[in-house]
Amino acid sequence: MDPKQRRRNTRERELARKIKALPRRRFGLLYVDPPWRFQPYSRITGMDRAADNHYPTMTTKEIAALKVPAAPDCVLYLWATAPMLRDALDVMSAWGFTYKSHMVWIKNHQGTGYWFRNQHELLLIGTRGRVPAPAPGTQWSSALHAPRSAHSVKPSAVRRMLERQFPTTPKLEMFARGGRIRGWTRWGAEVEDE
Repeated sequence: MDPKQRRRNTRERELARKIKALPRRRFGLLYVDPPWRFQPYSRITGMDRAADNHYPTMTTKEIAALKVPAAPDCVLYLWATAPMLRDALDVMSAWGFTYKSHMVWIKNHQGTGYWFRNQHELLLIGTRGRVPAPAPGTQWSSALHAPRSAHSVKPSAVRRMLERQFPTTPKLEMFARGGRIRGWTRWGAEVEDE
């Protein structure tokens, strides 16, 4: 077996040991960065920069099948890269949300890509039920210029934005990493035990 495949399999087994069930309570705000599985042109030569080398990934079908703990009135903020846009819209729909808009995170460095060298990610916004949009004049710009850091780590400015827009709404970050953050319930294989 290829050493990279062996390392990936080890990480997957560790994930299975660490993962916990989604919370039973319902949330009015879901902030989600799914572990999208990209299909490179070649699984032999195209895996050098794949997300699979950093964490276990899931197929779109597996992500869409998750039973998300969304309240009847809920807003979803869903991260997607350009090649996964259609998949993200499909997941949003499968979870019962209607697409509303998106923000573009413009990074300070170019990444990989087949058609373009990607320098941005998309944060899609969807709702279900009755969710108040930001008050007129308080909306953020649809473009966020922020440096990238470690693989798949998102700018903390987005979380602060969500906290200001929905200060009292119960919030869940799915596929989170790191430690506890006040005011958030965090779920994922890379969340440190509290």
